[in-house]
Order: sequence, then structure tokens, then C-alpha cells
Amino acid sequence: MIQHRIAVAARKGGVGKTSISSGLASILSTQDKKVLLIDLDPQSNAAYALGVDPTAPGTAELLTGQNPIPLSAAKNLDVLPGGPNLTSQQVQSLHPEDLADSISTLDYDAVLLDCPPGNESLERLGIVAANIALVIANAHPFAIMGANRVIGILEDYSSKGRRGAQHWAIVMSQVDERRAMDKQLPGKLFEVYKDVKNFTIHQDVNIAQAGAQQLPLMEYASNSRAAQELTQIVQWFEQLEKLA
Repeated sequence: MIQHRIAVAARKGGVGKTSISSGLASILSTQDKKVLLIDLDPQSNAAYALGVDPTAPGTAELLTGQNPIPLSAAKNLDVLPGGPNLTSQQVQSLHPEDLADSISTLDYDAVLLDCPPGNESLERLGIVAANIALVIANAHPFAIMGANRVIGILEDYSSKGRRGAQHWAIVMSQVDERRAMDKQLPGKLFEVYKDVKNFTIHQDVNIAQAGAQQLPLMEYASNSRAAQELTQIVQWFEQLEKLA
């Protein structure tokens, strides 16, 4: 049975969402957990960042009833690539619960769902399939607006008792306190959502370079600041599991 089904979502692109998804998958896989990263992005960036073929059959095929073979990125870490087939009419018209049904029998301890920016249909598939959601934003005003929209969906689904993530956290990424907006906007967002768990991932070239070198973070820079801060999020997952 899958212990953690984690949707990583950000309505705006360029906020570090895929780097965080890939980093968390790498950390979990080094903790003796069998991990699958499902790339819901038509650009298939997560597959590329983890060094597997981004054009191989993957998430779109899973969603349309086929049996794609996950690609091995590292020990205990597999990937289902995204790709342009995710924008097909067949995929876009799926029921929001279809991905949840498709992964229900998979043999993994943790599944990361890397949701795409700007595609609400694919994002909802990830959110509904998850039991935990991470809402990623940086200090750009458009990213804050995007985070608000994702949290609105999470709150709406939860209040109506619908299937989907029941726990969520805000993750401020690419933070550099030397920049004025990085000092001001995160605090304002956390104040609005004072009851929502929050994390900060500081600007760290290692997390970007790991993806550029197509290596899992824990292979590229296991002692980096990014790895240490992402480990705090993994520890939160473990706390939620104990409370369940």
C-alpha cells in the first residue's frame, strides 16, 4: 500500500516545483522507500532532470489504460515521464479521480505527483490522487496568486469531503533574504494561511545543477542546504504518517 501520495503543485512556472519534486523523490529513495515520480507535465522536465528518457511512454499511457514500464533513475527511484500526449483530448477530458484509480494498485511506498503549471485539468488529477499536497511559490506576485488558487481548490475539496489531499503545506522556494520581495511576500502569505504548515527552501545552486547534470539530488549534493531543507519536509510526511 502506498504510504505517501504527494502532489507538488504551483500554478505559475519557474518557481522550482520540479526541482523540489525530484529532490524529495531522491531523499525518500535513500530512506529505504520504493519511490515513483509521476511526471504530469507535458514538458517532461522531471524525467529529464532525473536522467531518464523524457520521450518514453509514461503518465499519458498510464491514464489511457496502458501499462507503461516506469524507468529507473536510481536505486529505489522510478519515473513515469510526462510528455505532449498529456495535452491530448482523451487525457484532458478524464475524470479527476482517474489518476487516483490508476495508481491505487502500484507497488510503491511513496508516489510523487509533479503537477504542471498552467494546466488545471492535469493539476486536479494530481491533487485528487494525493493525500498530501505541497503548494510551491517564490516571492513573485504572480506565484503568490497561483499559490492562492491552488490552496483554494484544496480547501474546497476538503470542505466538501471529496477525494484528494487532506494535508497540505506551503513551500517558499528560491528564497534569498537579500532581495526585498523575498523578505516581504513570504511573511504576508504565511500570515494569510497562518494555520497551514510552511517551509522555506533557500536559493541553492546545487538543486538546479543536479537537474542540469541529470542526477538525483542525493547523488549530486547530499550535504547541500537544499537537501537538508527538503529533508525537513520528508520528516513532516513521517509525522503525518504517525498521526494517521
